[in-house]
Amino acid sequence: MPDFPPIPSVCPVCNGLRRLSARCPICGQAAEDQGRYNDLFGPYSPYRPIEELSRFNGLPDLALHACAHIAFCRNCAHTFPVYIEEEAY
Repeated sequence: MPDFPPIPSVCPVCNGLRRLSARCPICGQAAEDQGRYNDLFGPYSPYRPIEELSRFNGLPDLALHACAHIAFCRNCAHTFPVYIEEEAY
């Protein structure tokens, strides 16, 4: 049986296919997307390979095949990660 390369996948939120939809786990209000978690590591983080950053970010995003975003609740000022399932394209 031939060895096929993995099917590429993308984050639908990062690529503008969907908006982040998350509720605050503290107060239940709608939360705002603050961007990709991996982009917070430094000024060149957005330009580094995603898998490279995900190996060392301390989150389960790589194992979950998900993109970690940071969400912020304006109501109670709680910040929390949201995992967006990557979709094959």
